[in-house]
Amino acid sequence: MRVFDTLWRFLEPALWFVGLLLLWEVLIRIFDVPVYVLPAPSAFLGDLIAQYQRLAYHAAMTLRIILFGLAAGVIPAVVLAYLIAKFRLAEQILYPIVVFIQGLPKITLAPLMLVWFGFSDFPKILLTALIVFFPVLVDSVTGFKSVDARQYYLSRSMGASWWQTFTRFELPTAAPSIFSGLRITVVISVTVVIVVEWLNSQNGLGYLVLRAMDSANTPMIFAILVVGSLIGVVLSALVNVAERLMLPWTRV
Repeated sequence: MRVFDTLWRFLEPALWFVGLLLLWEVLIRIFDVPVYVLPAPSAFLGDLIAQYQRLAYHAAMTLRIILFGLAAGVIPAVVLAYLIAKFRLAEQILYPIVVFIQGLPKITLAPLMLVWFGFSDFPKILLTALIVFFPVLVDSVTGFKSVDARQYYLSRSMGASWWQTFTRFELPTAAPSIFSGLRITVVISVTVVIVVEWLNSQNGLGYLVLRAMDSANTPMIFAILVVGSLIGVVLSALVNVAERLMLPWTRV
C-alpha cells in the first residue's frame, strides 16, 4: 500500500500535466489559433524530438554555465554568511555592502562586464553568481545564527577544536537553511543564464531563443522553454536528493 501511495504521488502530477497538454491541443484546434501566436503541444514537442541533438548540445552549454555560476555564488555566500553570523564586526561592515550590491540591477552590469572581460563565459558565470549569491547568503546567515548556545558550551567543555565545532554543530544546524536557499537559487539560475545568454553567447539555450525569434519560429521557442524547465526540475530534484542523503534527520 505504501508503494502504491508513493507511485501515485509521482504519477498524479504527471497525469494532470498530460491532461493539460491534451486540453491545450484541443483548444488550439477548435479555435484555429495561428502557430506563430501559440503553437499546439504537438508542434513544439515535434520540434523537441526532431532537433533533440541540437537542443541537447545547447542545453549542455547552458547547464555548464549554471553549475559554474552556482558554485561561484553559493560557496562564497556560505563562507560570508558564517563570518557575518559569527562576528558582529563582519555583520556591521560586510552586510550593508552586500545589501547595496544586491540592490544593483544585475543585468544592466552585463555591458560593463563585456567591456571588462570580453565575450567569454566569465561574464555569464559572474552575473549568475551575483544573482544567486544573496538568497543563499540570507538563508545561511539565518541557519548559522540558529545554533543553540548550549552547543557551544558543550563543545568548549569537551575541548573541541574550531573545525570540530564547525562540522559537528554549526554546519549541521545551518545545513537545512543552506539547502533552502539553494533550492531557490537552482530554479532562478536557469532563467538567469538563459537571459544572460541573450546578451553574450554563441551557444546555449538563450542563443537558440534569439535564433528562433529571428525566424519567428514559435514552436522552437516553446521547445526550448520545455528543455529549460526540465533542467530546472532535474537540478531541483538533485538538490532534494542531496539534502535527503546528507541530512537524513530532516526527513519527515
